[in-house]
Amino acid sequence: MFVERLVVGPYQTNCYIFGNEETSSAWIIDPGSDESVIIRSLEKRNVTPVAILLTHTHWDHITALGGLKKHWPELEILVSKEDSLYLGPDGYDNLKQVCFDKSFWDKYETELSHLPQPTAFLHDGQFLQDSRLTVLATPGHTPGGLCFYHEEGQFMFTGDTLFAGSIGRTDLQGGSYSLIIESCKRLLTLPEEVQILPGHGPASTIAREQHNPYL
Repeated sequence: MFVERLVVGPYQTNCYIFGNEETSSAWIIDPGSDESVIIRSLEKRNVTPVAILLTHTHWDHITALGGLKKHWPELEILVSKEDSLYLGPDGYDNLKQVCFDKSFWDKYETELSHLPQPTAFLHDGQFLQDSRLTVLATPGHTPGGLCFYHEEGQFMFTGDTLFAGSIGRTDLQGGSYSLIIESCKRLLTLPEEVQILPGHGPASTIAREQHNPYL
């Protein structure tokens, strides 16, 4: 089992490759952009991705979706139903309404206009048998924000919900400060040794985030 962090795109988004070398399979968490970098990483390790897991669907976390789906047509795309509105045929128009970063939009408009549909929706408490990840609903940054917790490995992908020493912004459409505080406090009930792997910036632990100034 391995976890590799790839820092992609203008927002320095953390895309994670979580893989199992024994089964030659892998899962991609939040492919922000630079699909060629992601593809090279997977091929170098000789693993095939089973699914893309999305913590949320802001533009800086989903731009490489189309390229990866084109490269691996059988790839599943898993997301919460609440955050699925930026994917599929209607995703382009919905995303264009909320993307305030014109330079990002101009650079990646082609990719953002061909985002594939989800293959299934994820819900709170769901256990993903193949990856051994548990889905945790953590709304606040977005209405359908998710975290993915690996109890055996004691690590968790937190997207833009909980960062090292900070929390996600809540001033974008659908954001809620009260909900993100509630979500983060839920995460802090996990064992102190759990490693936090956020959507931007360095890793942390539950123990360190007990002293997070925003919480």
